Amino acid sequence: MHTPASTAAGIGSQCPFGAPLTVGRAACTQAQEVVRRGGAEYDCSSDPALARCRQLHARLKQAGLAAFDATDDLTQVPHSVLVKIATGGLAGLAELLGEAAAPIADVERLVAAAEQQFDGIEQIPTAPLTQAMLRCQLERRRRR
Repeated sequence: MHTPASTAAGIGSQCPFGAPLTVGRAACTQAQEVVRRGGAEYDCSSDPALARCRQLHARLKQAGLAAFDATDDLTQVPHSVLVKIATGGLAGLAELLGEAAAPIADVERLVAAAEQQFDGIEQIPTAPLTQAMLRCQLERRRRR
């Protein structure tokens, strides 16, 4: 089993797009499911992919919080908003690249393709991505 250097360094390799992976709206060739106290999560097996995804997620979160008129405070932002930011953001990115919005076949490939097409993560336009976040509909939990 490959252990990313970030894990060895104690930084952690938790995928920032774990929510869309968990609900089946995305898949990733670099994601490895791990079980932690809170349940199943995903770690990234590639440090370069993890760095790209973290950078994109930070941009999506910044744009998404503004679109949802929310502040970056975990005690104030509903979890569903954070899930819509990640899930809708990836769907919007896929649409921007002319790909199917759901399910995302490979997050790592999608992010790398966007980085290449726009000459960097920071150059990806966020307006169409925020529109996809606002349109994102989550499945309701089933009552037990």
